[in-house]
Amino acid sequence: MTGRLGAVCSLIESAETVADVGCDHGLVAKYCIENALCKRMIAADISERCLDKARAILEPFENVEYMCCDGIRFECDEAIIAGMGGLLISEILRKASRLPKTLVLCPHRNPDSVRRTLVDLGYIIERDGICKERNKFYFVMRAKPGGGQALDGQQYRFGVYYAEDCEALDEYLSNLYNTYMRAPIRNREELDAVRAAISVRNASHK
Repeated sequence: MTGRLGAVCSLIESAETVADVGCDHGLVAKYCIENALCKRMIAADISERCLDKARAILEPFENVEYMCCDGIRFECDEAIIAGMGGLLISEILRKASRLPKTLVLCPHRNPDSVRRTLVDLGYIIERDGICKERNKFYFVMRAKPGGGQALDGQQYRFGVYYAEDCEALDEYLSNLYNTYMRAPIRNREELDAVRAAISVRNASHK
């Protein structure tokens, strides 16, 4: 698997029960089962029609449970949430009946909101990368309970490890800079943040 879903799958760890929240087509769940990453797989979605799409792909497997529900209304050891905005992911996490030990997340928008929510809920973001698919950029994170992780504004905006070498992040920051430069006065705060991030990365990679 490549692209955004490939990046998501690369962060999934082996666990007793794994849930694909907002499973839609069920491809991530299928990856987990085929790679023996779980004994029990939960395919969950708020839409029964989406669950039907997942059932069509996952029908050969016996260790799948289907949940038509809003968010995480069940117990699992690891939850994967991809394919939705960061504000919705944050809402799902805050309303979860019981938070799992491992979270793999890929917000389509507002990744800063997801990072703030994870810190508020006592998680440590141990992986925080970015990938590009069809000219769009996606942050992909893995988090575990731990607490005490203090992030600054730049880390919330551009990723916990934004100073590390990453070609996709260089391109992402360049695109942001060009976008904000179309209206530099209105976007002064955003431009300053992007310039600072680029400066830190340049200094780190000399």
